Amino acid sequence: MALQIDSFLLILRILLVVLLYLFLMQVVIAITRDLKKNAAAGEGSSEPSGRIWGHLVVVNSGPTSLMPGTRFALQPQTNIGRGPTNTIPIQDQYISAEHTRMWFRNGTWYVQDAGSANGTYVNGQPARDPLPAKAGDIISVGYIQFKLTQ
Repeated sequence: MALQIDSFLLILRILLVVLLYLFLMQVVIAITRDLKKNAAAGEGSSEPSGRIWGHLVVVNSGPTSLMPGTRFALQPQTNIGRGPTNTIPIQDQYISAEHTRMWFRNGTWYVQDAGSANGTYVNGQPARDPLPAKAGDIISVGYIQFKLTQ
């Protein structure tokens, strides 16, 4: 009887080791697939990043240290905020970590507030929902006013 229990425990241990290796193999495959996908996305996005899609020009800097006339290049998907991962990082206490989202679709810029404390406006209209914007429009992010240019 003792021999059967020892054999059974040995088989369970071997099965546990096999399952552990299968799990680790799945983890390695998932990581490799993700790395390949990210590398392919990086190669595909390197070409459009050199193109400038437009600019935001500071018209009124409010209480910030930005100088009027400062230009920020826009990407097809642009985020404005205090956080370092934003396309346009602005270090100002009135700007939220992620303040404003802008994107270019079908020849039109769209602006939307990202749930900020001090709001985002297009020509004085709150951008809680996406609002279309065109060249010459004034986009207010917190207390900073930008002019959208192409």
